[in-house]
Amino acid sequence: MATIKYLLAHETDFQLGIVTKTVGQQYIEASSPYPPVGHPKDHLFSPEGGRILQDTHILYIIKGSGWFTSSHQATTHISAGDAIILFPGEWHSYAPDPRTGWTEAWVGFTGEFAEKMLARYGFDVSNPIYNVGVSNKLCIAFEHAYDVAEKQLPAYQQQLAGYIGLIISIIYAKRQQRPYQNNPNMNHINLAMKFMRQNLYHNISMEDVAVEVGMGYTRFRKVFKECTGFPPNQYFLRLKMERAKECLLGSALSCKEIAFELGFDSESYFVKVFRAHEGLSPLAFRKAHTFT
Repeated sequence: MATIKYLLAHETDFQLGIVTKTVGQQYIEASSPYPPVGHPKDHLFSPEGGRILQDTHILYIIKGSGWFTSSHQATTHISAGDAIILFPGEWHSYAPDPRTGWTEAWVGFTGEFAEKMLARYGFDVSNPIYNVGVSNKLCIAFEHAYDVAEKQLPAYQQQLAGYIGLIISIIYAKRQQRPYQNNPNMNHINLAMKFMRQNLYHNISMEDVAVEVGMGYTRFRKVFKECTGFPPNQYFLRLKMERAKECLLGSALSCKEIAFELGFDSESYFVKVFRAHEGLSPLAFRKAHTFT
C-alpha cells in the first residue's frame, strides 16, 4: 500500500529556502513487486536500472530490510532504522528484500537553505546511509509531514519546511549521539549537568561536581569535555551567563544583585566574566536589548 503526495510550489515558496516536492509512505509486503503496481509512471524506476533524481530525497526504513547502491556507495544491506539521503544528480537504486518486504517513508525537497543545512551537518554523496535507529520522533515527523501534505491547507509549504528541517536535524542528532548511547560515562555527565543546574546560584567547584557523580576530577574533566564539547567550568559559567542575560532583560535587578544571586564573589568579577563571554558589559547588554 502506498500513500504518495506530489506537491506544487509558488514562486514565493522558494524564498523560504526549502520547498517540499513529495511526501510519502509505503508498505511493501514480502514477495511483492517493487515499485508496487500503480506507482506513478513519471516517478517509476526499476531497481535493476536505478535512477537519478533532480531533488534531494530522504528515505527512512521503518520496518523490514533490503539493499541500496549508488555511484558512491557499493551495494549495502539496509534495514529498519536506516535513513538514506538521495542527492540530486546521483545515480542510485534500492529495493526491499523479497523475504521481508519493508515499510518506508520519504520526503523530497529542494532549496538553498536545505542544501546549506545538509552541507553544514556533513551530509554528502560519499556517505548516504545513516543508521539512526527506529526513532519514534522521526516516525512522527514523517507522519505529520504527510498529514500536512495531504490536507494542503494555506501555508502548507511553510509548515513542511519546518518538518524537513526537523527531519534533517533528528538524523544529524541521532548520528552524533549514537557513539554515546551505550557509554556508561553519559550517566555521570548527565548527573553532573543536572547538579550544575541545581546549584546555578552557588559558587561550587568542579571538584565538588566530580565527587557528586563519583568520578576522579582528572577523568571527569576529560570525559565531560568529550561528551559536551566544553570543559566543565566553562559549561557552568555559560549556564550562569545565560541566566544573567535573563535577569538583565527580564528584571530590574542591578549588576551587583545579579552577581551575588548567581554566586559570584564580587560584582567586578561578574562584569569581567560577562564581558569575556558576551563582548560587552552587563549594562551595555541590557541597554542594547532594551527597546523604549
